[in-house]
Amino acid sequence: MKIFLIVLMLSLLAGCQQLGNTRPIEHIAPDPKAAEINMRLGLNYMQRGDYEIALEKLQKALKQDPNLPSAHNTIALLYQRLGEMDKAGKHFEESVQRAPQYSEAHNNFGVFLCQQARYDEAEKQFLEAIKNPLYSSKAQALENAGLCVNRIPDPIRAESYFRQALQINPNLTKSLFQMAELSYQQQDYLRARAYIERYKAVSAWSPHALLLGIKTENKLDDQDAVASYSMLLKGKFPDSDQALQVKNGQF
Repeated sequence: MKIFLIVLMLSLLAGCQQLGNTRPIEHIAPDPKAAEINMRLGLNYMQRGDYEIALEKLQKALKQDPNLPSAHNTIALLYQRLGEMDKAGKHFEESVQRAPQYSEAHNNFGVFLCQQARYDEAEKQFLEAIKNPLYSSKAQALENAGLCVNRIPDPIRAESYFRQALQINPNLTKSLFQMAELSYQQQDYLRARAYIERYKAVSAWSPHALLLGIKTENKLDDQDAVASYSMLLKGKFPDSDQALQVKNGQF
């Protein structure tokens, strides 16, 4: 009996020491439905700016379903915001590999790659995004492709993408502005004016757009339009570099 009690006490002491020196292990059983819920919660928290809770929910979602493409896409976007680019790239790759038809992930991956100056790789992702006939944001993906290749710079390819984007959605402000700028660079000032007119019909003015309008109308020798755009620029954006440029006659 004494031997039995000693052995029992030693076992209890060993158990106490083990519990005191280790953290409890969280066991998460595979659960695709719960993973989807945690992914959506993570997305909501990320959109609200609660990044710590968002990361916790998204990591939990991936433990519950490591194959969930939307969770990989969302956590990649979060890591991108947090500046952890290696992790972001890894999860974007996981997302598109697990769901090749996931156009939103291809588009997001393309934006990420373009920001890393990996322009050719980015273009491929945008083109993968628009392959899906059911993708509802093809115009946005084409616009992103144009913006990206224009950084190379490759104005011919950029113009092609902007034209395709505007065929789908004629009111894309970035594409309209870029087409106006490309037209100006090609010395096609009438076409530049036409795109500026379309731009101002669907968008609030920006200092860049007003300066382009001033430069275009100056080339077309319409000084009334130059004066009108100049007044708008100085009134709306008096502290902008563009307003100072116009004030100094540099246009």
